[in-house]
Amino acid sequence: MPSLILHIDEIIENTLKNSVVKAIEKNMIKIIEEELEAEKNNCQIIWVRSKILSSNYKIFGELKFREKTTRNIKRRKDCLKQISEILQKKFNVFVRLRAFSIKEETITALDFEN
Repeated sequence: MPSLILHIDEIIENTLKNSVVKAIEKNMIKIIEEELEAEKNNCQIIWVRSKILSSNYKIFGELKFREKTTRNIKRRKDCLKQISEILQKKFNVFVRLRAFSIKEETITALDFEN
């Protein structure tokens, strides 16, 4: 269930192409799979166009995940660091990432497909 929501400054968002986003997402999902022991189909990455005016950080991300003993502080930091490196290298901006665990008994998750 790891969900990474990336708030991207609109200046960066305007330069994104689908092929670039897909390549970046593929790499970030691989990191989340390895570091947080997540299943590929459960990883979600959401890009949100934002207007970031007063901060030097032009990408802000929140990674939410269900609590698991193997998702310790070291693995969470490693995950965020690797994702940050990808984003910094691609966009040459400051990146601020945060990770939050969600206790499983406090969440209801449903998928609806046709």
